[in-house]
Amino acid sequence: MTVLTEHPELKRPIRADDWDGLAVGTYPRLVEAIERGDGAARADLAGFFVLEARVIHDIYAQWLVDTRRYLADHGLAPDDLAAEEARVRALAYAGRPAVTADRDAAWDAVAALAEDVAADRDAPAAAARMKELWRHLHDGQVDHISGLFDVVVRRFGEAALGEMYEGWVIGDWFAKRYQRFDVSRFAWDEAFPLVVYLTFESMHGHLAGPGRLGDVTFESFDDRVVFTFAPCGSGGRTVVGEPLDGTPPRMEPPYRFKVLEEEHPFAWNTKGVCTYCAHCCVLTEKLPIETFGYPIRVVDPPLYPNGGDAVCRWTVYRAPELVPEAVYERLGLCKPPPGAPLGSAGRAEREAATAAAAR
Repeated sequence: MTVLTEHPELKRPIRADDWDGLAVGTYPRLVEAIERGDGAARADLAGFFVLEARVIHDIYAQWLVDTRRYLADHGLAPDDLAAEEARVRALAYAGRPAVTADRDAAWDAVAALAEDVAADRDAPAAAARMKELWRHLHDGQVDHISGLFDVVVRRFGEAALGEMYEGWVIGDWFAKRYQRFDVSRFAWDEAFPLVVYLTFESMHGHLAGPGRLGDVTFESFDDRVVFTFAPCGSGGRTVVGEPLDGTPPRMEPPYRFKVLEEEHPFAWNTKGVCTYCAHCCVLTEKLPIETFGYPIRVVDPPLYPNGGDAVCRWTVYRAPELVPEAVYERLGLCKPPPGAPLGSAGRAEREAATAAAAR
């Protein structure tokens, strides 16, 4: 049974499943392989679980560096920054396995457990420990980062969060990694399936869904594909809490991280968005619309307060022209007029056409 295949654009393995198969997290697929005694699939899926997790682990490492840099660049004294980070870290890693307080040690432990699974050294128990250790490491990093975002907002105001994302945390990442979704470089017929695949893969790594297994719900329509995460393992868990740990939303004690109380174009001009979730607006809607003329994904985020059942939805349209005008308007932007060129190469002409249509 082939479980992985090489992707020509990503130049690495991906899961060889159709969309229905990808709706199931990599961890449950690994458990299935162990139970049916498929050693090759067991080894491949253990390694791929680590690959999906590693992408997120590395992103979080960079975000921590960039957020500290923003705080320092804006005048937060080294002693103040150290004190704030110590407070945040204590909250983020309280009640978690001791090893998670050291990112590198925790990651090495996750990778070592994956090797045990691949080698069939008590694979069922090793797989369960691997998944749970990654969950704790992942969630601790989200809380750590969210805590620093909270420092940004409390020290410099809500508007500073958008400045931080675009100038320090997200801007370079978008410029380097989202060019593959630019129709000036690649046809949308090529980009669309990759966006869909990476949506599944990212939520496997974030351990989305009930029980934090990496499962995703989706619906396919003629014009779009809609993904539902209940919760996503990062922002969604932040605003609803984690039943597996018995911890509350991070807006409540002992965390008390703020949500946005004002309307901002970097957060869908919507109140109640958590500081972490706002990055989806910047990365998948605001910057792509400004640069390419269309969003990559349209996100309807969970909000706080929410009654404990907040859901996040991502929508990927089968053609950029099919994105509704309301998606642009909620960010205070305009949908390009019919016939205006899309993609980075048409930006100046598109902006001129938009300005002319507005007159």
